[in-house]
Amino acid sequence: MTMVNGSDAPVEMPTLLSIPLRQTEEMEWTPALLRYIQTSYAEDATKYQADALTLDKLRQACFENQTPELATLERFFAYYSQVVFVCSRFPFDIGLEFAWHPVFQSNSSKPVSLSNLNYEKACVLFDIGTLYTQLGCNESRISTEGIRKSCNFFQNAAGCFKYIEKEILSDFRATPPDDLCADAMQALISLSLAQAQECIWQKAVMEHMKHGTIARLAIKVADFYEAVLNDHDVSFFPSEWKRHVQIKASYFNAVAQYHKANECISQGRYGEEIGRLRLAEKNNRKALHSIATTSSSSATNGFFFSNMRANTSIMHESFTGEVRKLQESIERDLVRAERDNDLVYMETVPEPSQLPPVLRSDMVRPIVPPEVVDPTHWKRKPNEEIQHPLFENLVPFAVHQAASVYSDKKEYVVITDIVGHCNELEEEMKALYEELCLPRCIDTIDPDTIPSTLIACAEEVQHEGGGQALRDMLQKVQEMSIKNMELVDEGFNVLEEENEQDEILRRQYGSLWSRPPSQQLTSALLSQGAKYHDTLQAAQKADRIVRAKVSNWGKAIDMLSHPVADIIAHLPSLRNDDSLEFSQLTELMRRLRALLQECDDAATRRKRTMEEAHSLSAADDIADALLAKATELTGGSPTVKIEPAQFNQVFAQELKKYDGFLSVIQEVHNNQIRQISRLKELHEQFQLIVRASPLAAKREKAIQNLEQAFVKFKEIRSNMVEGIKFYSQYVDTLSQFRDACVDFALARRLEASELARDSPLKRG
Repeated sequence: MTMVNGSDAPVEMPTLLSIPLRQTEEMEWTPALLRYIQTSYAEDATKYQADALTLDKLRQACFENQTPELATLERFFAYYSQVVFVCSRFPFDIGLEFAWHPVFQSNSSKPVSLSNLNYEKACVLFDIGTLYTQLGCNESRISTEGIRKSCNFFQNAAGCFKYIEKEILSDFRATPPDDLCADAMQALISLSLAQAQECIWQKAVMEHMKHGTIARLAIKVADFYEAVLNDHDVSFFPSEWKRHVQIKASYFNAVAQYHKANECISQGRYGEEIGRLRLAEKNNRKALHSIATTSSSSATNGFFFSNMRANTSIMHESFTGEVRKLQESIERDLVRAERDNDLVYMETVPEPSQLPPVLRSDMVRPIVPPEVVDPTHWKRKPNEEIQHPLFENLVPFAVHQAASVYSDKKEYVVITDIVGHCNELEEEMKALYEELCLPRCIDTIDPDTIPSTLIACAEEVQHEGGGQALRDMLQKVQEMSIKNMELVDEGFNVLEEENEQDEILRRQYGSLWSRPPSQQLTSALLSQGAKYHDTLQAAQKADRIVRAKVSNWGKAIDMLSHPVADIIAHLPSLRNDDSLEFSQLTELMRRLRALLQECDDAATRRKRTMEEAHSLSAADDIADALLAKATELTGGSPTVKIEPAQFNQVFAQELKKYDGFLSVIQEVHNNQIRQISRLKELHEQFQLIVRASPLAAKREKAIQNLEQAFVKFKEIRSNMVEGIKFYSQYVDTLSQFRDACVDFALARRLEASELARDSPLKRG
């Protein structure tokens, strides 16, 4: 068996995929930074004008010359380090939009703009990663040293994309573009690692390593390429890239199986050798087919061709030659292996699913560049002009973070300890009222009133016109039903008259009457009319049901139509119950109502407390106290790092202003415990008296009947409205049916007149 390329001489692999730089629109940091410092940090913005202008120059320098070389990479790292430091001094949104074009689209496309410092940081680091892929592609790989450098560049690229995914996107605080999201970064990581692993594989081939080693390296290359397409959304990839990745995945699967088959020879596994050669042939043919398809279509994509620089829009001819040579080697070895096995070894050839998997040798990983892990470029390059972080004299963002921490603590006190506690007390009382049926149980028994729910029912019934309105609507429905049915009957009568006339003429003229009988022509109209008639009968049946509801519930609905005083007078009164001591019951009701009023007053106090706490929170600004504490902690030195936790003493002091609200809520809580106990006690005494009164049960049943009458009122009214709507809409359909019948009869009469005039019987 020969080497994968068909000879023992090392051959340079074709150009790998280099990711194009993400392009940006021109913008200026200076106005936005100075404005934010002036308005939000309460500092003199002019002190930082030089730093802001320097930051603008660093950004501009990155995009003036983007030749893939180490000097370009250094310019990007210089700018990236300063952007990272700026992120430590400012919040993510300073009112400045950063506009970046999608990675595989030209500058004429619409850029994606976000007002987010993390977006700028991620895009700059993305371009650093793409520069590493370009350096990796440009590195000569005809020597092991060149392969080593290229491999490292691709691993650095993967490290940059990994850092974006893990460190930047996790705190992005916005929705990133599709080609900058975590899934896109994973795809680019897999692509970068695939090409890094491909370099390791090429080095193994050049150094004539064992077939098993080469197979393990190659199958891992295929894994990485397959992961690009199978495990991630790469809709933002150009179609040529997807095809390139597919071809590489198929090719390296074939390479792995081919070398594994070669290893099988030395181990005497001749059946497995054939199985792997067949699998290699299948994968390699897939690669050849994709190459042929790509070559015929990819030349039309001018933008992709210009951006990939060196034969990446179609497969390089040298690579195509490698695939063809591999195919020749596979076919040659497969013929030899099958012949030898048929004549000599006679081993069973396993199916592809039965072949043991090729072990993987994963030799690459994402390597985050040191300049990304510790972005202090000014320390690493002592000869450069900028030897310090820009905006280092600005008040640390920790002060602003401390304000945010206090805001969270304050919000917790207000929302959880005050508002949350109040809501819990409210829910507790609500549950108790539902359990004891308060105040309804009192209103139901009190002869001077009725439950508020029943009052609301009566008011709504009266507003809708009461029982008379239902009867008027019922009359209207009945009239409309009759009218609809008359239209159907008119149509049938017209057809019947026409049919009788046709029969008279047919008997009169006999065989001279040549037109078809009416019954043959009216079947469709008659069938349609029968359907309309059935529909109306069903509607009338529903109307009768509604009419029965009105009859059954009309008396109770009419009672709801009266004033509340009349309803109260109509109900049984416990004053007339000789079996109980009414004065004792009255006293219990008075005490219960007084206690309920006390509970309502407590609810009002809770609501007022919540509103006052919210108002205080909205106006609570401790910026001066935090700045004073920051000065105390730093001693005026800009190098002292401070953390929000160092402001805990300030937080504790400032939060004491909410202690008064907490005391009020605790007092209300304690009172509510007493109120609940007392309510349960009085309610139990009240229920003992009520349960002993037969008249109380009758009164409660009467009230329930009136409330049920309200439900029926709503139900009946809804039925009426639907009925009126149905008949109003159906009358047009039935009118059309009646008119169609009339038109048919008229046409037949005219036709009959013409036939009668022209018949021989008439002329005779």
